[in-house]
Amino acid sequence: MSNPKPDAKAKAVPAPAGNARRSGSAPLPPNRNDAPTAPPVPLPLFRRHDWIAALITTLLTLGGYLWTIAPDVTLEDSGELAVASYYAGVPHPPGYPVWTLYTWL
Repeated sequence: MSNPKPDAKAKAVPAPAGNARRSGSAPLPPNRNDAPTAPPVPLPLFRRHDWIAALITTLLTLGGYLWTIAPDVTLEDSGELAVASYYAGVPHPPGYPVWTLYTWL
C-alpha cells in the first residue's frame, strides 16, 4: 500500500468572511454593524376568511342535520325505550336501568 500524494491542482479554501458560519464550528459573534430588529408582529389567530369559512361549514352541517333528522319516533329501540321510560319498565336486556329511571323521573 502506498500513501496517496496530495493533488497538486487542489486549491486551498479561504476562510469565510464576515459573519458566515463554517460547518462544524462554533457560531461567530455578531457584527457590531448589525442593527437591532423589532420583534415580529403576531398575526391574529382567526382572520375574517377563517370566520366566514367556519360560519359556512356550520350552516351546511346544521342544514344537513335538520334535513335528515327523524321527525318522530323511529324504528329500532326508540319507541320501545320511550314507552319503558314512561312506565318505568324494563325495555329489554340489558334494560338501560339508569336511563330508564332518569327519564321516568
